[in-house]
Amino acid sequence: MNIKKSKIEFYADNFKVVGIVSDLKEYKIAWILNNLLNINLKKNDNILIKLINNQSISVSCLNFKDKKKYIRLLTNRLNNKENVKSHFISKLSKFDYLLQFSVNFFEFESFNIINELKRDNGIQFANFVDVNKLKEKYMLFI
Repeated sequence: MNIKKSKIEFYADNFKVVGIVSDLKEYKIAWILNNLLNINLKKNDNILIKLINNQSISVSCLNFKDKKKYIRLLTNRLNNKENVKSHFISKLSKFDYLLQFSVNFFEFESFNIINELKRDNGIQFANFVDVNKLKEKYMLFI
């Protein structure tokens, strides 16, 4: 599998992931997160992953980095014309978005992020994902 790397460096096993359920568009979720978490997510080039048989998937990604701290929003639902795969991480198909952040990103305890996300009605559900139980964990290092 050929992978186009994102411009942000990710540090092995030094991040957490929150799955988000929302029927809102990506730009609206980013706006909500920017306001709730006092960040500035910006759209990057999509992550292009080439699969076997010359098929590929494209994952939308928004990033914010401050020194060695980072946060990024990944779209879990894929809009592939080829219908190769419907979700970026299939095991997390119940989540529409994945919010990945370095463990030192927030000044408050990271488990409080769920309470912050619940403050907006556009987010129907949010919960931490146990990344260690995912077969596709490597996809989060892209």
